[in-house]
Amino acid sequence: MARERLVQQTVDHLLERIVGGELDIEAPLPAQSVLATELHVSRLTVREAVETLRSRGIVDVRHGSGTYVMPPTEWTDADAISAFVGREGAGDQVSLQVIEVRRMIEVGAAETCAYRRTEADLVELDRLVEVMRETHERDDLDGFVVADMAFHGVILRGCRNPFLAVVYEPLIRVLRKTRAQTSAVPVIREHAIAHHTAIAAAVRAGDGPGAREAMRAHMSQTSDDLRIHVLDRS
Repeated sequence: MARERLVQQTVDHLLERIVGGELDIEAPLPAQSVLATELHVSRLTVREAVETLRSRGIVDVRHGSGTYVMPPTEWTDADAISAFVGREGAGDQVSLQVIEVRRMIEVGAAETCAYRRTEADLVELDRLVEVMRETHERDDLDGFVVADMAFHGVILRGCRNPFLAVVYEPLIRVLRKTRAQTSAVPVIREHAIAHHTAIAAAVRAGDGPGAREAMRAHMSQTSDDLRIHVLDRS
């Protein structure tokens, strides 16, 4: 376990240098022997850390040439992408891009859930909408965000497709960081409650097209709210 932590610390350190601009995109990393000396770890630890970064598309090992930092368009680590975009001075774009991807996935998921949901799903959706109302009234931001994300989790699970969770999981890690940005604004929470109520009603009715449209409207409202109440005021 101690070794795993050491490798992870080395990964984190290299990522910080990449995201911070110390290690440039398309430029080679220092030699592994140099990194081992700088970080006070073994070359084996550095080699394993580099392999971890390679598996996430962040670096490319070119035999006979070196290890190069790849463009973020090649990365598969959502947290690293989010951090890099923020470093580039376009941190606000992260939230907009997350909504864009959510629209691609969740609009179809809402329709599928309407056809496949169980009674337990319906009970949980109703409960979470009520929790959103209660936490909004007492200005409990953390509680509101938890209930909001849980609601969308029920929609995804209601599709009864295990691949969906695998695809969506990296996005959830970024979403946890961005949801508080919009939910901190009371009027945005009010909009969210109204849209979640409409989504839950369509799913309960087994109305696939209605659920699809309700989720599409929710994503559009969320995007508009972000621009109007957050980005334009920052």
